[in-house]
Amino acid sequence: MKHLTIILIGVAAILLVIAGCEREITGDLKLADNSSVGCFDCHSDSDVMLRQARIQYENSVHAVADNSNRNRLYNSRYQSCEKCHTHQGFVEFVTAEPATGDHFTAIECFTCHAPHSSGSLGLRVQDPVILENGVAFDRGAGVVCATCHHSRQDVTTYVVDSVSVNSRFGPHHSNQSDMVIGTGAYEYAAYSYSSSWHSTGVADGCISCHMSNSMHESVGGHSWNMENEDRGFENITGCNQTGCHDTSPLGDLNPLASADFDWDGTTEGVHDEIEGLLDSLVVLLDAANLTDSTGRPISRTVASADSAGAIYNFKFVEEDRSHGIHNTKYTVGMLQSSINFLLTGNPNGAPSGKIAMISSH
Repeated sequence: MKHLTIILIGVAAILLVIAGCEREITGDLKLADNSSVGCFDCHSDSDVMLRQARIQYENSVHAVADNSNRNRLYNSRYQSCEKCHTHQGFVEFVTAEPATGDHFTAIECFTCHAPHSSGSLGLRVQDPVILENGVAFDRGAGVVCATCHHSRQDVTTYVVDSVSVNSRFGPHHSNQSDMVIGTGAYEYAAYSYSSSWHSTGVADGCISCHMSNSMHESVGGHSWNMENEDRGFENITGCNQTGCHDTSPLGDLNPLASADFDWDGTTEGVHDEIEGLLDSLVVLLDAANLTDSTGRPISRTVASADSAGAIYNFKFVEEDRSHGIHNTKYTVGMLQSSINFLLTGNPNGAPSGKIAMISSH
């Protein structure tokens, strides 16, 4: 009897196996074929690249995530913001696959990379980014940055005669891509604008400089920071690489300007010259009741597009936040032409006596 029981149990087990093999799986079941990619290619303890990138990221502005509440769940009016302020919004924007779930999270590694579905650390964005004015930003791997870091306004339709101005008037924050390639500012019809070598000479745009020196924890790499003020460290590695400033290396991020851009009688560092122009412009904007003394636009209707354009250019340079380094010639051009117009009504007004005239306002 004991042997018979064992035999019956064995037969039952075989029947269960056979029945299981005959079951049909229905529905959409798709398994990614990553057989050529081993988990430990990325997750081993012998390759520090990903861990170093994570440490750098934790020192970035992106990791702070102060504005990740700019999404439709927090407030419906923020839906247009979520594509740059949240991971889910960005992925939805670049893949056209609707975001799902009951919460939005901050920008992180898988926002720009999708290794578990693509099998590589390639970027989600590969194609040129078309800016609001129709100009293409095509700077290699820098296109992923440009997806968010560009103006939200087309200046040609935004700055017009009898435009309504308020405290939010301007290109919105982080218009770096426009600045780098020299487009998107308010350009006076009679003035000739030009751009610096950065606009065409840096193949990968943003990342060539901001991600250089990738083994430092708080500067360069995935921190994207260009300086650590606490340690007095500036990342000039990318600046002095072959093909850039290698023949005449930079010592810091405030190199001596090529001319006295702000007309104060002394040629200083690029940062200082641009700050001098911004200081002069805001004095004139304040005197014309276009902004307050800090450059904050005053709510009103501005009759002339050229006057409103001076406000726009002030905000354009401020929001870029590179102090003229991204595109020195374009920055100087837009500030000088704005100052000239407010002083004389002519964007090409002569600089002689300019500082005295500004100081008198």
